[in-house]
Amino acid sequence: MKVALVLIGGIADRSQEQLGWRTPLQVATLPNLDALASAGACGHVYPLTPGICPETGEALWEILGYGERGYPGRASIEAAGAGVMVEPGEVVFRVDLAITMVDGGKRYVQTAPAHLQEEQAERIADSLSTYEAEHFASRLTHLGGPLMTLGLSGGASRQVSDSDPVFYRLPIPEIVPLAGNGAEASRTALELSRFSKWAAGVLESHPVNAERESEGKPSINHLLIKWPSIRPEVPRFSEAWGFDGVLIGAGVLHSGLAQTLGFEYREVKSSDAGEELYNRVLAAREALDAGLDFAFVHSEAADIVSRGGRPRRKVRTLEELDLSLAAVREHLAPDPELLTIITSEHTSPSGGTGEVIHSGESVPLVAVGRNARLDQVASFDEISCLAGSIGQVPGRDLMQLALNLADRACLGVSRLGPHKRPYRPRA
Repeated sequence: MKVALVLIGGIADRSQEQLGWRTPLQVATLPNLDALASAGACGHVYPLTPGICPETGEALWEILGYGERGYPGRASIEAAGAGVMVEPGEVVFRVDLAITMVDGGKRYVQTAPAHLQEEQAERIADSLSTYEAEHFASRLTHLGGPLMTLGLSGGASRQVSDSDPVFYRLPIPEIVPLAGNGAEASRTALELSRFSKWAAGVLESHPVNAERESEGKPSINHLLIKWPSIRPEVPRFSEAWGFDGVLIGAGVLHSGLAQTLGFEYREVKSSDAGEELYNRVLAAREALDAGLDFAFVHSEAADIVSRGGRPRRKVRTLEELDLSLAAVREHLAPDPELLTIITSEHTSPSGGTGEVIHSGESVPLVAVGRNARLDQVASFDEISCLAGSIGQVPGRDLMQLALNLADRACLGVSRLGPHKRPYRPRA
């Protein structure tokens, strides 16, 4: 059997007071997701481990079956998505343009990443790319918009802290070596602090900020540096899991994952979240019909709307996304030679507390296919799916579950060839 994995990022939530202590999934009218839940085997996934709040890139890495191989960091994956391969020994950091303010002698984030025109972002990136590192060789890559990466090579260390406080109420911290690390980490922290200070001077006098000032917009005056990453050294998805896959999404994280793991990549995007997901599902069907046997679809619309502190708005977004999942019921689920899995890579609370972005609860899952052990679940939500036949599984086990339900798993004690693989060799 072939496999279609559809991840709807941030679909899961916590019980919200504005919704009568129910979750948005419980409140929303979701005829397609509920029909799929009724037709399949349900359960829950802990994207990482219970209570750990997942960053999207790390959660995708786990769910795609690479958790035991070590996460290289999001910045190196995004660099690959921008066409820049990280060199052996190079450490890459994500760099975000930010708007900040000083209060009481401490600097705080007002907006990050900053909003600006693409042409303006390119001009700033060009200026910052002239940086000459003191201790290392360096290169700056523009990922698009306010996002960049800085690569340091020649003995740099990834054992340093971030300068992104994540939560706006916290001051921007100094970059320091992590405890227990030596001279390489100290030199790396000093270099990043030097780059940050130099960049602030460049931004202060940059023509883009003069233009923004004339338009009544705040200056982009600081950089946030985070996510130290290294070159991924992992087998291709076809070697690790026995599937020839396609990844359907948009942006440098998606294209970088495809490049890193050996997926075919198809970019499908739209300003309308429901239309985008619908078209991504159709693209998955086309790729499967063209001979590929694994399609990975990812949507982030529910995650984005969760950050506004408006649970009822999230309910409406979930209902719009559910309409697009008619494409799954029509084009994927009826196929007897296809296993379709729908889940998420993290919980995104919509209550607007400002204390959390992604939280560490498990997320609901449904698997639809001829081998699914049907249960009594009739609603796709956080509580109902707990009663499903799959139970609770860690994200890193999801690919093994998919192999089993697709009748492609190797007998556990079998030794077919020189390398131990979780899948049966193809005929």
